[in-house]
Amino acid sequence: MKIAALLATRRSSTRVKNKSIKKFGKFNLTTLKLSQIERIKEFTNSYFSSDIHSLNVVAKRKSIVLIKRDDKYLGESTISDFAPFLAKKIKEDHICYLNNTSPLLKISTILKALKLYKNLNFRKYDSLGTFELCNEFLWNKDGPINYDLKKTPMTQNLKGVYKLIPALSIIPKKILFKTKNVIGSKPYKLLISKPESIKISNLEDYELAKLFRKKYSNLI
Repeated sequence: MKIAALLATRRSSTRVKNKSIKKFGKFNLTTLKLSQIERIKEFTNSYFSSDIHSLNVVAKRKSIVLIKRDDKYLGESTISDFAPFLAKKIKEDHICYLNNTSPLLKISTILKALKLYKNLNFRKYDSLGTFELCNEFLWNKDGPINYDLKKTPMTQNLKGVYKLIPALSIIPKKILFKTKNVIGSKPYKLLISKPESIKISNLEDYELAKLFRKKYSNLI
């Protein structure tokens, strides 16, 4: 099974200025992920797409294939906009999409995901993604959605609700085109937890991730 690695980032960021090149130890958030990709020999090919010249230089130095995006696939475009475009530029039939906003995802977890995917029962699942078990009391406008208000359980016993953590997803290209996303409708849920599940969406997330980074010696 041939699986390609794909990492995509862009210059614009509204909540964290210059997020893609935010310093993270001796790396920045993107060069850390590029270095992880370089280390993983299980990928048949690796692809990178960005409008940041300095990052493209690093990727090219690591022999990662560059994919140029038109302006309409940058800026405010969503994963549903640019994922199918990028997938058309990739020759492999399976894509492992990695996100630079999840810097604490370990190489060992990526390797575990690849192994699981290669042995996936595709009659039952159509993709693989990283998820976190949501042990929180969740409501919608009508009331609780994961527990009975009259029989409130302990938080650790809340079950059946998961949070998608877009740190990693692996998907057949044909399913990506169908869902217009890097996750399918029936994904195998690879459970991860904090600190690996920390996703940098704002400055508070970034500062928290930096604190945990000091305890990690096996990110690359």
